[in-house]
Amino acid sequence: MKKKFKIKDLYNFVIENRYKISVIMIFISTVFGFFINDLSIKEWLFTLDKVNSLWWNIKFYSLILVSYELFFIITNNKNLSAAGTIIVAFSGCVQYNFCNIDALILGELIVVLIYKILKIDNLKQNIIISIAIILSSIAYMFTYRPYAVAFGYVFIALIIFELIRNRQVIKNKLILLLITLVVSIISASVTSLFVAKTQTENISFGISGLFSYLYNFLLPFNTIDNKYLFGSFISIFPLPMCLSLYYLYKNDKHEDFLLPITVVSVFETIYCISGFPNILSKITMFDGISDCVVAQAACLSNLFIMFYFFSNVEDLSFKIKYSMRITVITICLIVFIKYPTGFLGRRYLHLFACELTLLTFLFLNYNDKRYQKVLIFFMILLALISGIPVNFFI
Repeated sequence: MKKKFKIKDLYNFVIENRYKISVIMIFISTVFGFFINDLSIKEWLFTLDKVNSLWWNIKFYSLILVSYELFFIITNNKNLSAAGTIIVAFSGCVQYNFCNIDALILGELIVVLIYKILKIDNLKQNIIISIAIILSSIAYMFTYRPYAVAFGYVFIALIIFELIRNRQVIKNKLILLLITLVVSIISASVTSLFVAKTQTENISFGISGLFSYLYNFLLPFNTIDNKYLFGSFISIFPLPMCLSLYYLYKNDKHEDFLLPITVVSVFETIYCISGFPNILSKITMFDGISDCVVAQAACLSNLFIMFYFFSNVEDLSFKIKYSMRITVITICLIVFIKYPTGFLGRRYLHLFACELTLLTFLFLNYNDKRYQKVLIFFMILLALISGIPVNFFI
């Protein structure tokens, strides 16, 4: 009797063989890109301006692979990891800023490699991984500086989380870790002296930039200027950050993850809302960086908090009446947001209110798996609508 084909089996096959499939997809997409793009051989191999050039494909699938590994570290759940990967890879932030998103890829890679050192006991493998971390740290300094700084704080929080959670095994690998971290920091610092300091446009969105994820799914179909500044991650900001603060106040669990990532989220949120004095901006390296870039990093940290709650925090729940009250309070925030010129109509305000109501209410009830699945479905749907048309259709 023939075995029936199941979508779940195909899904598991893709997850288990993701590296091999990515290599095959890079080859197929690159060959396909040669015929659909009018490019020279040099442009076909190295340009990032055209989808399906060789370098574009390598970069895109590298982002998918390393994002999956990072989300798996956070959730220890392959389904949630796949969902988080899609939300990140097809976000407006990534797709509108694909040429400058190297800091996100390398930062995630460094976090994943440090995790590997902590989990692998083979000395030779650890030395190879250590060298990879050092090289990745040097390469990180050559990425787009605003993203390197803004996302860098998020990755530092994740590294702190890994070190705290695996503090029992650090004793056996202390020397290798110290050498790796010290050499990486010194190498990156020396490298930064020879890298030109990049500044973003002198554009300030304030608190409004933190809510740009609300209209990301409309950006591809609108003609507003500077769309790359509005691209963000679907994160339901500021709810994950606020719930994390509430949970930390009420409980003494999960501090290893929630405390560092929440501190970074609050820190970057304050910068977006009010900015820093000149001295503090220079110390934190935020000088010359637009708050819209920092807002993207803050939304990413909120996304990580969300997925950590999905998989790890089971003792936080709200009654329906309290969920409704918190949802109403959250909706009130959109009154204080300034929207781009193309989204000023009342119909847009109603649309954003409905969107935020749906996402907020579902997240507040994430412990019910039915609500959680619906929430993840809508987050993936919004991410795909936000990102796919940017580079794949339009």
